[in-house]
Amino acid sequence: MKTLFTRRTLLATAFGVAAGMLSATQVQAAAVSASPTDSSNKHIYVGQYDLSTNLWGISGAGTNWYEYLFTNSTSNMDGSGYKWSGFGGNSTDVKAYPSLRRGASNAQNDPAVSGLPYLFGNNSKTVNALWSFDSTGYDGTGSISGGYNHTFDVFFNAANSTAQSNIRGEIMIITDSAANSQTSGWGVKDPTAFVLGGETWDVWQATQNSNGYSWHVTQFRKRVNANYFNHNLADFFGEAAARQPNYFKSTYYVMMVEAGTEIKTGSGKVYNKSYQISVY
Repeated sequence: MKTLFTRRTLLATAFGVAAGMLSATQVQAAAVSASPTDSSNKHIYVGQYDLSTNLWGISGAGTNWYEYLFTNSTSNMDGSGYKWSGFGGNSTDVKAYPSLRRGASNAQNDPAVSGLPYLFGNNSKTVNALWSFDSTGYDGTGSISGGYNHTFDVFFNAANSTAQSNIRGEIMIITDSAANSQTSGWGVKDPTAFVLGGETWDVWQATQNSNGYSWHVTQFRKRVNANYFNHNLADFFGEAAARQPNYFKSTYYVMMVEAGTEIKTGSGKVYNKSYQISVY
């Protein structure tokens, strides 16, 4: 699995991406790609959103992989997406996490606009998250192959700093997974599930280790896969804090919200029909 602030460092490298206006009635579109011959992280920025290849585990993917990002709007991330192919290696480790970022993991983040980071406090902030996507398979045909999780990821830090040493807690909200991941979490499963709006989420607790640092991870895994999510993330934050108060404290900072696909193996495609994060 695992997330980082880039996914693991929060140090994002900005790549300027631009495509000219095709006509007065067409929006600006952009696309970038990464491959074994050009494996640096790529980004497309739209307002306070960052669509990133997020290749934090790519060293374990072999030599035949490819990842492609695209957007179709200059004002929002609706209609954006990504494709990947040829991800090899073992079936347990995450090789990349192409994701839509808002907050501290975005190199162009403006907290006054994005609302992130913010002090967790008494969990009184609303964090509305809308994510509607299609996963139609590589190049739009067939089904996704291999192992994957479609998931939100949120970090809680002891200070308003992107330093990895400040990470104390991480929340994952997994809406959809490969068949071999639907009933198997990472870590230890809590005996009691979380029920929200008629949806049941199994809850797992684990520890992430990276670069000599470690932090707690609470993972919510939806029992019935879905490619539509529309919730106030504060409900998940509150549940995580109630179960693990030592890792989601009022004095910690909610650093960022991102959503994308943890790729373990195989090929696939995700088309984001709607994506919006609002903090107030």
